[in-house]
Amino acid sequence: MRLDNIPTIIRTMSTIGSIEKVKLNSLFKFFGPDSTVSEIADLMDLEDIGAVPILDDSYLLLGIVSERDIVRKLVKNGRDSDLVTAKDIMTKNIITVKKDTTLGEAVKLMKVNNIRHLPIIDEDKKIVNFISHRDIMSNSYSNKKINYFLLAFALILLPAIIFIK
Repeated sequence: MRLDNIPTIIRTMSTIGSIEKVKLNSLFKFFGPDSTVSEIADLMDLEDIGAVPILDDSYLLLGIVSERDIVRKLVKNGRDSDLVTAKDIMTKNIITVKKDTTLGEAVKLMKVNNIRHLPIIDEDKKIVNFISHRDIMSNSYSNKKINYFLLAFALILLPAIIFIK
């Protein structure tokens, strides 16, 4: 075992399911495809959230409406937010994760795809939660003490491992 691999090992131990919001099965805000952008924007402003999932009646994910979608597909074109619906501006090709996805994989997906939100789906492809990059960062910060403990533990064991070899 090399010393420079230890942080990677620790990082891959945490999964999406370890995020407090997901563990508590916290409620998340969502809308249907016929909701107006005005309704969506009001809630996003009130709740200080950057995106919401758009679900059908069976809780299947249809898309996401983000602040970016509102600016690029509505405001920029001078469209009326009371007349435009979620299905008109939502992003449809959605990248999703499952609870057993590692935080490292989730961060990589966000970075590579230039996104800030990830729907968490179950085996039936139904959404079970919705997280943002802030949720991941908050989780990483709260787990910092655990990570330091694991790193210290690994450093203590490392000489024994080297000695045995």
